[in-house]
Amino acid sequence: MGFIRLGGVRTKNKIGRVIPLHPRIIEFLRTCPRPINGGYVFGNSRRFNRKAYNKAVESAGIADFNFHDLRHCAINNMRLAGNDHFVIKQASGAKTDSAFQRYNLVTEQEMKSIKWLDEKNGKSGMMDTYMDTSTKTKIV
Repeated sequence: MGFIRLGGVRTKNKIGRVIPLHPRIIEFLRTCPRPINGGYVFGNSRRFNRKAYNKAVESAGIADFNFHDLRHCAINNMRLAGNDHFVIKQASGAKTDSAFQRYNLVTEQEMKSIKWLDEKNGKSGMMDTYMDTSTKTKIV
């Protein structure tokens, strides 16, 4: 597995992180020609080329799609692939659950396939409803 390693100076929250790369991306990058004297694979600098990105989106026939939408897609795709949400948070740089939820969209179709405890374990669906009311607890 390959990773992109970002130092703290390159992230919004100034904390470095490691971003996993999909195997197909690694294979694609291996097929790209490498500059003879070193340099960049895409373009002539580290800076994001918004004009080139917008041209590629338009050429692909995609409407109303900005670069940041890729983050939403990646987070949802990682979740749909079955990855633990803590791993996704780490890879995406989301420090809080609220930041993670901002990018994580659950569809109604996904809600239809929700798994219930009684179906998962073959149990009857009995629920433990016992609550000890004899103990007096002081609520502060």
